[in-house]
Amino acid sequence: MKSTTMPPPLNLDRDSIDVHVVSTPLFKGNATFTQIKQAPGIANCPVASILSAFAFATGGTFIKSMVNEKPDDVSTDISKVPPSRLSNPPKSNTIKSDRYFIVKLRGGDVEVSDVLYTDDHDSGWSPIYLRDPGDDTIWGSIIEKALAVQFKGYENFDALDTKANEFWARISGVNPDGIPIDDSTSLEDILDAAKKSLHRPTIGASKPDSADVKIVSEFHGYAMLGVQDSKIKLYDAAKATTIFISTADFRHDFQAILWRK
Repeated sequence: MKSTTMPPPLNLDRDSIDVHVVSTPLFKGNATFTQIKQAPGIANCPVASILSAFAFATGGTFIKSMVNEKPDDVSTDISKVPPSRLSNPPKSNTIKSDRYFIVKLRGGDVEVSDVLYTDDHDSGWSPIYLRDPGDDTIWGSIIEKALAVQFKGYENFDALDTKANEFWARISGVNPDGIPIDDSTSLEDILDAAKKSLHRPTIGASKPDSADVKIVSEFHGYAMLGVQDSKIKLYDAAKATTIFISTADFRHDFQAILWRK
């Protein structure tokens, strides 16, 4: 029997949570950026934006290369999950399922099961952290869970103050390239990066001060999705929606662009 361990949840969730086997398929066709929605309680927008960017620019091939599904009898140890954090704590410290996943990350492969933190519905539950808004796939939830294992808990996405560059390296295996952005940055360079994001995974990081941004949210990561009608197209995984922004407004609102070497 394969044994895996459930990383602890957030210390304080706004909503009630449970822990369940989630039988949703890992993939349904190609992995797409629209299958990523960031949970509101976790400060890991770099993870959501990076996964969205790689799914978009590679047609999902990179994402599929990251995760392998294996059938097996699996036992997931939930002893590190405080019962008080769950609406309906299981009677046992283990949950059985019939598959696990090998996730390739910098620092070594991570094995995780399909046991995930969910809402507390009686049936038809959905993952409560990073998830597919259409509930068609769980690849985003599984990669996030593997990262949570490396970080020793979902709380540490925020508590360890990990930078976007480090998340990028953990997910892709290599450090990103990119450019800082200020008032002197060439609009042509920004537009060129946006155009190349069609085939080169690219994210933009907005400024941290809410008083210093006009269009987007402050201190947030966005996947870049090319250019349409002379405007840069972005994906906001926190809202699972696309945004169009002029190159000048992008320069005003953003502090950096990162892309795959």
